[in-house]
This record gives sequence, structure tokens and C-alpha cells, in this order.
Amino acid sequence: MTTSDVASRIKQAVDAVDLIGQVVPLRRVGNRHMGLCPFHREKTPSFQVDASNGLFYCFGCGAGGDVITFTMRHWNLDFREAVKYLAERYNVALPELERRDGKAGRASDRQALLAVLEEACRFYSGQLHQSEKGRVAREYIRSRGLTPDVVESQRLGYAPDGWDALLSHLRRRGISQDLGVQAGLLVASSKGTFYDRFRHRLIFPITNPEGKVVAFGGRSLDGSEPKYLNSPETPVYHKGRMLYQLGAARQACREVRQVLLVEGYMDLLAFHVHGFFRVVATLGTALTVQQVRLLRRMADEVVLVYDGDEAGRRAMLRALPLFAQEGLAASCLVLPDGMDPDDYLSRYGLNAFLGLLEKRRELVRFAVEHHLSTWNGTSQDKARVLRDAQELVRTIADPVMRQEVVAQLADSLSLPQQVVRQQLFGYPRTRAGSPHGGPSGAVAPVQASDVQPPEETITRMLVLYPELAREIPLEEALAHFEASPVRAIAAGLLEQLREEGEANPALLVRDLGDEQAISLLTRYLMEREFADLGRDGALVLVQERLQVLRKRARKKRLEELQLELQKADQENNAEMRRRLLQEYQDLCAAGKRG
Repeated sequence: MTTSDVASRIKQAVDAVDLIGQVVPLRRVGNRHMGLCPFHREKTPSFQVDASNGLFYCFGCGAGGDVITFTMRHWNLDFREAVKYLAERYNVALPELERRDGKAGRASDRQALLAVLEEACRFYSGQLHQSEKGRVAREYIRSRGLTPDVVESQRLGYAPDGWDALLSHLRRRGISQDLGVQAGLLVASSKGTFYDRFRHRLIFPITNPEGKVVAFGGRSLDGSEPKYLNSPETPVYHKGRMLYQLGAARQACREVRQVLLVEGYMDLLAFHVHGFFRVVATLGTALTVQQVRLLRRMADEVVLVYDGDEAGRRAMLRALPLFAQEGLAASCLVLPDGMDPDDYLSRYGLNAFLGLLEKRRELVRFAVEHHLSTWNGTSQDKARVLRDAQELVRTIADPVMRQEVVAQLADSLSLPQQVVRQQLFGYPRTRAGSPHGGPSGAVAPVQASDVQPPEETITRMLVLYPELAREIPLEEALAHFEASPVRAIAAGLLEQLREEGEANPALLVRDLGDEQAISLLTRYLMEREFADLGRDGALVLVQERLQVLRKRARKKRLEELQLELQKADQENNAEMRRRLLQEYQDLCAAGKRG
């Protein structure tokens, strides 16, 4: 059974209103159901569910897809986990999905992996507390100010300085080497032997939301690199989908829905030493959208407390689009003198930190100030500053915040707001006070006009009137599409046309792998803006936009030819010049013919 077949069976069996209604209170409005979006904060419902095709879409933040997509987003599951969850909940019998490797399938049994990880955790803990070899780790723990309560509650451990300490222990327990490798505890060498992944390191167990050990982090105790070593991805551990100490933070956030985000194990444990538990840490990777969604479920505001050096500041700037995309308020706290949270708490204590926390800045304002700090003071450099800030500002979904940022940039650069807005968005504001386009994080309504890229109009009409796919030169058009979610949708429709003889946008939702493309396709399927245009009107509009697309492609090619002709002249290549000039003249003639 293919992935597509599995998705079809699940979608046929699951009532979207029933599933989503368990999470979002829905009310019927015409042939749709509406409610407050579970993926961003809003006061007026913009979240819609269409029971007839099993789709959902939020016209506020752009989240959209089918019942599988909803399950993946809301419960932070991957595709396989979401399918299994829905199959069990709605009694859908599914043959076991074919595994790529039977041996890997046996070794990836979840319970077996969790059992060996728990055994390793007990081994590391025993080595820390009961062995002479663990003395160096115990001394390090004391030097860092970690209390016995924190060490015990976090189940910290020590990996001995040897190649086979854990390997030998697992053998004595009758645990296979293959299972140790699958769990990320052992490494298979090119010679066919096995050795411990963690050696002479302080061990930090990483647990899932149920409190089960799923991975480990290890801090070097002798200065060897890497300073921190983390478990690899395994069937039970996906580092981009987890956060360190999420469970403890979730409990603490029930009263105050604000959580701190730090970068390291020791930074987090420093807060625990001081009795502060509303804090989580990333697991050796840059922040991911899946982690932001975990944070959104437990808090209304995230405060980034990264190292105060340049690397920490850059990390905060990279995180901004993720928070904007998910509609989660984000602030940042820049610690003085390049200190990290552990340093600051050790020197000044929790009360001083809480006072500093009151002075946190909105992350978007921090980012704007960063861009302004790069201005060299000249008039010529103002345009460069605005170009650099363009991507940042377009991630802001809140129109009030966007206007405030425009005002801040205009005031700091001594420019009229209209000029700043034109530079940032490429168009003036309308009389209604809203730009034609929208931020990249929220898929705003787009009019089928010259402001909208031609490929977007063409794709939109094909989704609403899929029979047009057989009446236009879609393959030719696709060759001129810019890379984007729109192109992914059009390419999917073309593939359907080739394989099935017709385009079916509703079925395409399950096959698109790109989240932005899924969201955009769902929006096209659910919006009503062009429902009364009719097939003939849509065809006329598509043909007009095809002409725009061709003109754009011609213009681009003419510019390329001019450069190639210059090169041919420089190289005195008469044959190349003749050929290029002929192509140039042919394109010019085609343009005159329209």
C-alpha cells in the first residue's frame, strides 16, 4: 500500500468536523464550519472547515490542509504517527506500511528502544554516583553550582572514559549491539566492531512528554571536541520536534503563560537551581517551526534568552520569522557583557534576572534596531537598510505592528512613511489603509491583477477550474514559473494530468510535501472570491496572464542575450555573435507580434 493510498483511506474514514471539533469549538455557517484558529491567537473566527472535502483553512494565519495535516500540526506528529493515530481513533484497518529494511523495522520497535535507553540512563547514573571514575564528573557538577536535588531530578549521569563501558554493560543485560546502535548509544565502526558514542562526558537524559528517556546530551569533561555531543536522530527521537525539559516547563506555565527559551543544558539547569522552571532549551540545533508550535501550545509569549555575543544575536534574528509565521508573541533579553544565562544567574541571582526580564524587548523591535544599527548615516545607505529590513517586515502578520515598524524606520531614517512603505512592499497603501499584498507568514487575499504574479493567477484559476489544465499550454507556462509554493502546486496538477488524464486539486493536498504549498492550495480550494467567474471567464483571465508570463520570460532572455553578446564581442567570436543576434531579433519580432 502506497503512502497516497494510505492517505486516501484515512481521509475517507475521518470526518473533519468531528476530528477538528474535538479541539476547536465549531459553529455551522452555510456549508462551512467556523471557529477560532488553534494555530494562532485571534478574537474573531477566521478558521474554516469544509466537511465535503475534508479540508481546513485559516484566513488569518494561512494554516491549512486535510485531516492528516491537522493532526500533524496540532499534535506535533510526523506523517506516520498521524496516520497511526487517526487509524486507531477511527477504526481504519491499514496493512503495515512496507518498511525500507526488515532488520531496521525490528530494531526500531518503540518499546525495545525505550527500554534500552532507560537501561543506559540507569547505567550512566550509577557511574556518576557510585564509581570512582565518576569523581571528575561529580567535581565538575559542584564547580558549576548544580544542587543534589537538580542532579537527582534530572537523572544526570557520567559516561566513563573508555570505548566499551556501556557496550559491555548492555551485553551483560542481553541487549543486542544492533539495538544499541538503533538507540543512538553505540556506533558501528567500518571494521564491523562497536563502541560507545558517549565517552568521558557528563550525561543529560532527554525525555519525551511522557517522561520516557529518548536520547542523551553529553558535555566533554576534558576539553575535547565537540564540547557537547548529542544523540543522533532515532525512531523515538527527533531533535527538531522536541525541547529539553518541556514537561517541567509545561507544568510551570499553567499559571503564567510565558516561557523562556535558552540554548544549552547548563543554562536551563541554572534556572532550575534557582527554582525557576518556566524554561526550555533547544537540542543542539537551530530553532524549528515544530518547536515553536510546541511552545505555542503552552505559552502566549516566548522570551529568548540567548548568549549575549554576536552569535546569540544572530540566532535570535533567525528565529523571528518562525514566531511570526506561527502567530506567537516573542521577546528577547540581551544579557550584558556577552554573558550567558548561567553566568548571569551565578553572579547576580534570580531576583536580578527577573528585574532584567521586565525590560525585555519585542523581538521584532530588536530586529529593526539591529538593521538600523548598520546604517552608516548617509542618504545613499538608507535604501540598503530598507532592503535588508524588507524580509523582516514582511514576516509581521499584525497590521498594527507593521505600521509601527514602518513608522520607526521612517523616523530613524528621516524619511516619509510613504517612501518607506513603497520601498518595503513595492506599492503604496490603498485608501482603505491596507497594502495590496500581505506578509509572507500570513497568506493574505490577493486580487487577480498586475500586482499578483501571473503564475499565481494561473494556478489559482486551475485549482478552481481544473478542466482548464487540458486547454492551456501548462507545461510551457510551468517552465517560466518562479520557484515558489505556487510552482509546486502547478507542477502537481501537471503531473496529475499526465498520469491520470485530469487534474484533481482536492486530491493533490495529500501529495504535496511542502507545508506552504499545502496551505496555499487549501486556501484556493476554500475561498469564494472567484467562484462566480465561470469557466469561460477564468480561461480569458488565464490566457491574459499567460501573455504576461511570456513577456516576462522574453524580457529576461533579452537581458541575458545582451550580456552574452557583449561576451561574444570581447572574445571576437563571430559565429556566436551571429547566432545570439539572430535569437535576439527573433525575440524582438515575437514581442511586436504580441
